[in-house]
Amino acid sequence: PDRIRPIYSGKFFDRTPCWPSLITPPEAKKYFNFRYPPAGVERVFYGRANDPQIAPYLTHGIRSKISIPANTLINPQPITTFQQKIKDKKESIYLSNRRAPLGKSHDQAPGLPKGMDTINTTFGSTVIREYSAKDVVNPPKSYEEVFKEGNEGHDLYVVSHNDYYAGEAKNRKYNPSSFHRCSMYGVPTPHFNDGRAMAKSLYWLHELQMKRGAKFVSKRADDFKEKFQHKLGRVLDPIAETMNVPPDCTFGACLRPEEYG
Repeated sequence: PDRIRPIYSGKFFDRTPCWPSLITPPEAKKYFNFRYPPAGVERVFYGRANDPQIAPYLTHGIRSKISIPANTLINPQPITTFQQKIKDKKESIYLSNRRAPLGKSHDQAPGLPKGMDTINTTFGSTVIREYSAKDVVNPPKSYEEVFKEGNEGHDLYVVSHNDYYAGEAKNRKYNPSSFHRCSMYGVPTPHFNDGRAMAKSLYWLHELQMKRGAKFVSKRADDFKEKFQHKLGRVLDPIAETMNVPPDCTFGACLRPEEYG
């Protein structure tokens, strides 16, 4: 018939082309998609394959309530004078507000005698200003004058305060006839100018001992190399240890020469 079209040329024919192609039933599709999901598709358990899709529209938690805006917290509106007076009145009951108010000194009038002029009355004696701080820290003197004044009385400060210069040796007042203050005890420290002692100190002690110690070699590894490793000037003989014969031994029968050669 005209409606018959070949699927495979020259071999098979589709005799019912009007029939729809085979598809997986919807009841079995959920099991198939669970085991073999399409590329890029989420694997869905077949038990909830037909459930309503409420997850995309589900929202957890509670809706946040709008609180005070940030601009009000950072830059609040100024309060009126009346509101400030009421606020000061409420905070005046606290001891910390009376003893250490914010931004100002506390009122000391309650502790002073009655009738005292708190504005014009001052206590103490007037400070006599002799030298400025500049003259004390950096006096207008030359280096020689400062150095000379610093050395004056140094011997007295050594006795009273142990005030020694940097690198100054302490005078222990030994008898100069039997001992000189520059004498030294002990023997000279052995050293080498070529740096051999320094080079030796750069290595750990166990590293130097390992170089002098005997090398441990596995007997199994040594026997293997002796048996199978090629040696210069010698023929490789893996079964030499099994041949319990002298080195000049020759195998085989000796051929006797014939009578006439």
